[in-house]
Amino acid sequence: MRTYKLKSIARRGSMFVAVAGLIAATLAPSIAFADALNPLTERSLLLSSSAPGFQDTDGSGNSTANPNAAADPPTVPGTYAPAGSGANGMKTGETFSFRVSTDSTDREIKAFTLQYCTTAAGKCQAPGNNTGDGRLVDITDEDFDPEDEDTWVSRASTRQSNADAKQNNRADLDVNYTDAVAGTDFQIFMGEPGNETEVSTGWELATSNVEDLTYAAAGGNDGSLTGKKNFITLTSETGIAPTSNTLIRIVFKASETNYITNPGSGAFFVKMNTYDTDDTDEHIPAVSAENNEHIIDGGVTVANVMTDSIHITTKVLETMAFSVGTRNRDTVKINVNGEPGYEGGSAVHGTCDPIQTVNGNRLQLGNPNAEYSLETGRTWDVYSYWRLSSNSSGGATVYYSGNTLANTVGDEIAEIGETASASTQGTEQFGLGFVDATSNDQGKFHQDFIDLVGSQPLRYKMPGLISDNLLPSADYANGDGKINPDGTETGTATFAFVKSSNSVPAVIATNSTSVISCATAKMRYIANIGADTPAGVYTTKINYLAAPQY
Repeated sequence: MRTYKLKSIARRGSMFVAVAGLIAATLAPSIAFADALNPLTERSLLLSSSAPGFQDTDGSGNSTANPNAAADPPTVPGTYAPAGSGANGMKTGETFSFRVSTDSTDREIKAFTLQYCTTAAGKCQAPGNNTGDGRLVDITDEDFDPEDEDTWVSRASTRQSNADAKQNNRADLDVNYTDAVAGTDFQIFMGEPGNETEVSTGWELATSNVEDLTYAAAGGNDGSLTGKKNFITLTSETGIAPTSNTLIRIVFKASETNYITNPGSGAFFVKMNTYDTDDTDEHIPAVSAENNEHIIDGGVTVANVMTDSIHITTKVLETMAFSVGTRNRDTVKINVNGEPGYEGGSAVHGTCDPIQTVNGNRLQLGNPNAEYSLETGRTWDVYSYWRLSSNSSGGATVYYSGNTLANTVGDEIAEIGETASASTQGTEQFGLGFVDATSNDQGKFHQDFIDLVGSQPLRYKMPGLISDNLLPSADYANGDGKINPDGTETGTATFAFVKSSNSVPAVIATNSTSVISCATAKMRYIANIGADTPAGVYTTKINYLAAPQY
């Protein structure tokens, strides 16, 4: 409180001192005093939140400290209105931006001060309206002596103990930075946007309370001083040397431990000064720009105001789209008559059109030159697709259900089993697996679709599962590769299938963490027979099921 003592001495000094000071100022105006009149221009203050300092909850009333306000104890983990977010006025960050007037090439800026007050000029009272939260004693008290620090310091606790319970919904501004680290908790930048340089190294941050004890005597409201930290000092031994009109940005980052608490309501002002010294013992703080020869630019303020948040509530109902078919419309060129297979027309696509059903979703598996029959010396395969979208934040699981290939008298082609296995000619097998639709259908996607994927990737997606975090089950994940290798070599593609899925569906893909926007799967089916496989017509139906988790 050194500033106040100096003022007190000046008031009690002789008239001669005052006159001498006037003559000196008239005959020999100080360069430093003239510099102090140079303003910081293009000033702005951006708050991470303009919510009052007693607000730290999201739209559902949840906060970091109380993640589920309706539960006791809280049951839902998470950060709902983290420090530095728009909803959190209790723990905010701030960005000051301004241009210097003075060329500091030979007179480095070694300190910045920022003083939060309720008015733009004159006596300073820290912003806030919580008269029961640590404010100092009312100086109109008959026992209060503004020149005696002991009286107001010792009686602060008395003032707080008399707080009205109704004040709990209010807040005072408070700068809460302890052991702040330059470059982490705060940053200083010089230069124009897009071409600025960080100059945070070597700077130190300190906070304190700087309010005028005689605020009430000068016409303040009830004379109550908050006692909270409203003064920020940034100092550096080496400083920075911006030229005139250089843009400076000072960024205070918010975390759960370092932050600025907004005042409870109304406007506030921040008085700004730059200094050519880092001497906080003798020259900083200075309440005004007129009484400190070390001030370079300053004597100006920036303003901001607290506002209540707008609370908006709505609903998003559960949705899911799941289609199964044998043709992916994104690989088919459509002509003007709506017929597939023509190269002359243009295609029209939705964001996630369903898989198309062709010929009742019937697939013919086998040699097309022998009435689609199976052979002991060759593996045959066919393909189908499915596509899933779900807005469930808990993801979804996809299952299959069906019997193995069987004829009408009960003969069956053996299931390949629950463990991934390669295709082996001459051995009865029926299985399925995923293939990479993007690479396997390469060359089939028409240009219209490819262009849409490139220009609107959030709406149009190439077929595939991984991009939507829908992960194939391991035993079904490797359907790519050879199924008819040369000689006695084992095939590289693997498949699985269990006929028990006919009554207990088997999991083939899962996502338990997020929504699924347009996951497309391409399924490959293979069959082999042995020399003793009974003759007949073999069929099966495979159903795919999707279950979202809400």
